[in-house]
Parts: sequence; structure tokens; C-alpha cells
Amino acid sequence: MTDPTATRMYDAVEYGLWQDLADALNRIEEYGLDPIAQLCEQLNAKPVQAIDAGDVIHGSGVRKPGGYLLRHRSSRFGWTVQDRAKAPEVTS
Repeated sequence: MTDPTATRMYDAVEYGLWQDLADALNRIEEYGLDPIAQLCEQLNAKPVQAIDAGDVIHGSGVRKPGGYLLRHRSSRFGWTVQDRAKAPEVTS
């Protein structure tokens, strides 16, 4: 059985990292830039509405079950952190 304190700390750190990324992307969009859309265009891919690291996070090996992802709402809300377990399937 895992230590509940360690599990809560891991969850808090992961959420904080995703929130920092969401905040950075939202600040960039406030200046009229959309780096995710520009990257998709360069890669000839359709625009994404979700960013998910999947099962592997570089440098840390296999991630623990659960975790978070970023979901793009409307321009009013921008990027928000969402629990992977409660999120609809990411298709792109």
C-alpha cells in the first residue's frame, strides 16, 4: 500500500505543474499568439483541444494512474486543468 501523504503530494505537484503550463499558455494567448495552433499548422495537423502527456512523462518514466491534462475551452476560459479520470477521451 502506498503512503497517502506521498500520494497527495505527488498529486499536488502534478496539478501545480499543469496549472503553471495552463497559465503560461493563457498569458501568451492574451498577447494574440497561439503557440499550440501554430505548432499544429507547422506539423500539418488539426488544431488540438487537449494536451495530455499520456502514460509516460519524459524524465520520470511511467506516470502513476490518474493525473491531469489541459483542455482548451473557449477563448473566454482558455486552457484549464482537468482530471484525466473525469475527462472525455483525447482523440488528437
